[in-house]
Amino acid sequence: MYARWYRLRTDKALIFDFNGTLFWDSDYHREAWSSVSVLYRGKPLSLSESYYLNGRTNAETIVYILGYMPEKKELERLGEEKELLYRTICIRNRPLRLAPGFLDLAARAKQLNIPMAIATSAGKSNIEQYKKWFDLCNLIAEDLIIYDNGVRKSKPEPDIYLDACKALGIEPALCTVFEDTKAGILSAKSAGIGTIWAVASPGSDRETMQAMEGVHGLIDEFSQVKLQ
Repeated sequence: MYARWYRLRTDKALIFDFNGTLFWDSDYHREAWSSVSVLYRGKPLSLSESYYLNGRTNAETIVYILGYMPEKKELERLGEEKELLYRTICIRNRPLRLAPGFLDLAARAKQLNIPMAIATSAGKSNIEQYKKWFDLCNLIAEDLIIYDNGVRKSKPEPDIYLDACKALGIEPALCTVFEDTKAGILSAKSAGIGTIWAVASPGSDRETMQAMEGVHGLIDEFSQVKLQ
């Protein structure tokens, strides 16, 4: 039970990053990417590299590890190789749960008719798993789960948050975003999001996020957020 909590006045909508925000899996991703890194460049990712890559797409991370852009088929193969490792790690850590306090927050948002969306760098194959693992579409409408389509510019560019706002039909300045990475916060800020909350989940760069311009505050779990 956290003594500190925040009363949140949300104008119109809530938008959540997923990995590391709604599902605290940053360490699982780091383990999988480090295995790929050892295989293809002979060393694991450092903590600073993990912080830098958190929130970015598979394509960007693969290019970073290899040091060059591979052909499309090779890029897809490497991405799926990593995701198979990642999903194996997730299954090994069952039972899997969404972030503490989120289900209550989601229920309260529905009571208040506050729409919710997801804006994530995860690809389609992982999204399909999350739908099964967490009954995700029962929490957030499927057309409001915005994921990496392989075309859109990734975080820290604003595109994914602009697309989420467009799907919601709500101006960015009237939305509240929850993010756990520097790249994600920069993306939301560049999109003109009205309120940005940093989520200090395991594996996140807490100090960097807390010091970033445009961050309204930092939470350790969603029970600290009270909607009104």
